[in-house]
This record gives sequence, C-alpha cells and structure tokens, in this order.
Amino acid sequence: MRNKKMALLLLFILFLVGCNHQNESSYSENPNIKHLSTNSSQDPATQAKELLINKDDITAVHAVNTDDTLLVTIEVPHHERFSLQDKTEAYQKELEQAFPDFTIELSTDKKIILETAKLEEKMDNQTLTKEEIKKKMKEIIHLSKEQT
Repeated sequence: MRNKKMALLLLFILFLVGCNHQNESSYSENPNIKHLSTNSSQDPATQAKELLINKDDITAVHAVNTDDTLLVTIEVPHHERFSLQDKTEAYQKELEQAFPDFTIELSTDKKIILETAKLEEKMDNQTLTKEEIKKKMKEIIHLSKEQT
C-alpha cells in the first residue's frame, strides 16, 4: 500500500513538472529587429516586423521584400496554433492594408520560416544584389505554395 502511494505521489509530481508551462522559447521577450543592409531597400520588411512583433501571440517575425513583394513569416506559440487560420487571415489583411503596393506572402510554416531567416542572415552578412534576393524569394514563395 505504501509503495502505491509513493508511486502515485511520484507520478503526480512528474505530471506537475511536465505541465509547468514556462516560456522556454529560444526567443527573447523583446526580440531585436535587424535593419538589413543590402543594395535594395528593406524598409517595408523592417516596418512589417515592427508592426507584427508587438502582438502577444507572435514569438518571432522574419521579413524580406523586393520592389513589389513582401515575404513575412511569423512564429506563434504551440498553444496558439488552434486559432492559427483566423490569426493568419487577420494578419494578412493587416499587412495588405499597411502595404497596399506590395503582394503580401505570409507564412507560419517552419520550413519557410527557416529559409526566410537564412535569407535575412545572408543579407545581413553580405551584400546581395536585388536579383539574387528576388530569385531566392521566388524560390521560397514557390516552396510555400508547393507545401500548401
């Protein structure tokens, strides 16, 4: 009887520890928004990041733009994924209103997020031409449409 109580107590403690829901994300609460330095103007991408990063349900934002296309990826906490479709549509509309001259491509897909983050890093570390940025963005957008 004593072993059963100990086992139940241990299971209960393990359950509580497992359910401890602290923010263990690799992202900080106030992420640093990088201003990308390239030959092309990334002001719309930076503005889109600033617009979305203040949302409570977004943990990370990556954005890159060409002259007519704005590629934005957002990460949301796992428990927010239940209402992901509604939130994505709302953010898509918000971005379309804020940037009417751009075609907005918004994604929450992890692969697209990683590819966009890599492109941002390349743009930050070295100077890419507009054509290289446009080509890579086209590939990422094609990949996102393919996965949908």
